[in-house]
Amino acid sequence: MSDELIDPDIRKAHTLPSRFYTEESVFSEVVAGFSECWHFAAHVSQLAEHNVLPLEHMERFVGEPMLLTRDDGFRCLSNVCTHRGMLVSTEACSASVLRCGYHGRTFGLDGCMRNMPEFEGLEGFPSSSDNLREFDLKRWNGLLFAGNGPSRFADCLAEIESRVGWMPIESFEHDPSRHRSYEIDANWALYVDNYLEGFHIPYVHGDLHEELDYDSYRTELFEGGVLQVGIA
Repeated sequence: MSDELIDPDIRKAHTLPSRFYTEESVFSEVVAGFSECWHFAAHVSQLAEHNVLPLEHMERFVGEPMLLTRDDGFRCLSNVCTHRGMLVSTEACSASVLRCGYHGRTFGLDGCMRNMPEFEGLEGFPSSSDNLREFDLKRWNGLLFAGNGPSRFADCLAEIESRVGWMPIESFEHDPSRHRSYEIDANWALYVDNYLEGFHIPYVHGDLHEELDYDSYRTELFEGGVLQVGIA
C-alpha cells in the first residue's frame, strides 16, 4: 500500500480509492501481513476435556491449518500431514497419537512422526521433514496465542498488559453458551473501517449515544492496535 495515499496530517486526509476495497492484489498484500502477527488461538479450558483441538480460524491468517495439542504442555502444530497434505485432525478429540486418515501416518502429540505403514526399509526415513511443523505458541492469563514467525510476544502484549494486566484474567471461566457468531455480507475492510471510528455513534447507535459522555469519547492508537474509550 503506497504511503503517498495516507498523509500523516489528518487535515489533509482523503478517503482511500475504491480499489483498496475491491482489488484482489490489495487484499492479498494485507492478508500476507497477518501471518507475521500473533493471533488468539484458544483458551486453555478448551483443551481441558480433549487434548487435540483443530484451529479452523487460523488458516485464513497464517495460510496453513493448525491444531493445538496438550501433553506435558501445550503445542501448536501444522494440521497438514507431511505425506500427502491431508488434514490430520478434523475435530476436537482425546488421543495418544495423531493419525492421518488418508494413509495412516501417525505422529506424537509433539508433532514427531511415529509410524508410516508399508514404508519399512526406506533409507533416510523418517527425517525431520516428516514431522509436523511446530509454530510459536505463547500463553497469557489462560489465553493461547500462536503465530508464524511473529514479532516479540512481550512487545505485542505490552499495551494490553499495561491496561488490563491487573485483572484476575487467569481465573475467568470460559462460557461457550455465550458465543455469538455474525456473518456480515460486506467487504471486511469496510467493517474494520466502521469499527475504527466513533463519529457515527450519534447517528447510528442512538441508545448507546444516550448512555455515553460523547464529548469525552476518544480513540487511542498504538503499535498493532486501536483502543476506543467511552465513559457512560
